[in-house]
Amino acid sequence: MQCRFPVTVLLFLTSLVLVHPQGFAQQPQPNAPAAAGSMATPPVAESKVAPDAAVITMLGLCGNVPLPGSGADTAGSQTAAGASDASAPLTTPNPNCKTIITRQQFEDLIKEANPRADPQLARSFANDYTETLMFARRAVETGLDKDPAYQALLQYKYQQALYSIFKTSVKQKVNQMSDAELEKFYNANRERYEQFGLLRIHVPDVKEHHPAPGSSVQPKFDTAADEAEMKALAEKIRAEAAAGGNFEKLQAKAYKLAGETDDPPDPDLGDKWTRDTFPPEQLSAVLALKPGEVSQPLHNESGWHILKMVSRRTMPWSEAHDFTRQMIVADQANGIRKAIKAEYNDQYFVSAASREAAGSAK
Repeated sequence: MQCRFPVTVLLFLTSLVLVHPQGFAQQPQPNAPAAAGSMATPPVAESKVAPDAAVITMLGLCGNVPLPGSGADTAGSQTAAGASDASAPLTTPNPNCKTIITRQQFEDLIKEANPRADPQLARSFANDYTETLMFARRAVETGLDKDPAYQALLQYKYQQALYSIFKTSVKQKVNQMSDAELEKFYNANRERYEQFGLLRIHVPDVKEHHPAPGSSVQPKFDTAADEAEMKALAEKIRAEAAAGGNFEKLQAKAYKLAGETDDPPDPDLGDKWTRDTFPPEQLSAVLALKPGEVSQPLHNESGWHILKMVSRRTMPWSEAHDFTRQMIVADQANGIRKAIKAEYNDQYFVSAASREAAGSAK
C-alpha cells in the first residue's frame, strides 16, 4: 500500500523558513511592501493535473516521521502482503513500498511554507522536499530522533514551526477582515497614523582618542571630562541648528570635533515615522515639536540627538489599508509580549561592552 504525505512536512517547514526566524509583527512601516504571508499566493495557470493525482511518487520510501511527543512512528506503509515496511532499512530498495504526494497536498505545502513562492520554482521545491523526506526517514530508522543529544534541537525546531504557523494564522485572520472593520480601527486610532518627517544630528557621548603619529599607544583620557565636553558640544550644535544651520554641515562638524573618523550619518530620517515606530524615550519630545522647530539635545546610550521636525501629516484612509492590517497584527503580537516577561541572568549573559572591557583589561 501507499504512504501519503508524511508529517515530515513540519520539519521541512522548519528547515526552509525557520532556521533563523524573522521577528513576528515588528512595528509596521507605512507604505512598505506587505510582508510574506500577508498577501495571497500569486495566480498560476490552472493545472491540468487533478487535485488527487500524484505529483511526486517516492518508490521504496515507507513510514512516516512522527511529530515530537506523538509516540512511535505513525503508520508505516503496508506491502501488498500486509506486512509493515516501516522498519525496513531505507538503503534496501523495496518495490512494494512507495510514498505519494498529490497535487493538492503539494500545493498546500507550498502555500504554508511560503505563500508568495514563485510557481516556476515548484520543481526545485519538490527536489528539496523529497530530499528532506528520505533523510528524515533515515534519521528515524537509525534512532536519531530518540537520541538525547538531539532532543533539545528537535524541540526547538518544533517550537519554531509552531511560531511560524501561529504567525501565519494571525495574518490570515487579519487579511479576512472587511474594509468596514479596518476603517473602524483606523478611526479609533487616528493619532497612530500621524507621520513625522525628521532631521537628526548625532553627537557621540565621548570623544575618539587616537595614538600620536608613529605611536601605537592609546592616550589616556578622562571619561567624565569627555562626556561633559560632548554635552556642551551638543548644546552648541543645537543652538546653531535652531538658528537655521544646515543639518548636514552641522553633523559633519559634530563628528569632526568628536574625533570620529567614520563618515557622518545622513541627517535625513525620512518622513514615515509614527508614534509606534519612534523610540519611546524620545517620543514625547518629538510630539511637542511643530514643523520647523528643533528639539533640545536628547540623550540615550548612543549619545546626544538633536531633532528637527520637518513635517507632520495624518495618513488618509485611502493610503492606510495595508498599514492598518500590519498594525493590527503588530498589536496582537505585542499583546502577547506584554503578557509574558522574560528575565535574563546578567551574570551569565555578559554584555558585549563588558566582554570588550574585560578583554582590553588583560
